[in-house]
Amino acid sequence: MRRVLILQAGTTDPAVRSRFGDYGDWFARVVAPHAGCRVVRAWEEKLPDLAGFDGVLMTGSPRSVTEPEPWMDDAAGSMLDAARTRPVLGVCFGHQLLARALGGRVERNPRGREAGTSEVSLTDDGVADPLFAPGPPGTGSGRPSNAVAARRTLLVQQTHEDHVAELPPGATLLATNAMSPIQAFAVGDAVRCVQFHPEMDAERSRALAEARRE
Repeated sequence: MRRVLILQAGTTDPAVRSRFGDYGDWFARVVAPHAGCRVVRAWEEKLPDLAGFDGVLMTGSPRSVTEPEPWMDDAAGSMLDAARTRPVLGVCFGHQLLARALGGRVERNPRGREAGTSEVSLTDDGVADPLFAPGPPGTGSGRPSNAVAARRTLLVQQTHEDHVAELPPGATLLATNAMSPIQAFAVGDAVRCVQFHPEMDAERSRALAEARRE
């Protein structure tokens, strides 16, 4: 069975955690039907040897890439090392951290926080990218199905204040919206990054919104 390393980049609100578990658990429940997984709290644990993993992903976080900490550089370096030989996915904070590590620009979004359910539009490259192909992970053909080609917009869950303001050199924009124009991007065959939360369902999104209401 394939194995995925989940780099948890922070911890959620205690009230949310008591009901649903933490960020790493949310990804594990999605990954588990398709691959084994190990969750590592990247800000406080030593990162493991990558040899035993077929893919790496990084979660969201209440922390900010605009306030760098040493562990962030270590985690980014590890993900870029992994991307030489296996797929890497950055989500929200992970999306922003990889963007910065690859030469992009991250800033506090001047439009404010994006939260709850929002609509993003796939670019032509996004429609064609295996990341948005229907079906279980790893089954994409690299070509858009008729269903995906017809569906140029997706409803996704969001909660972030920072955003990627400028793509890294050589990156390809995959998805966009008016609030945060860089919603997803690709670098080469291995690196994919999304600003939104594919691991989050309506219940978790609502619980986070309630916890952050103020």
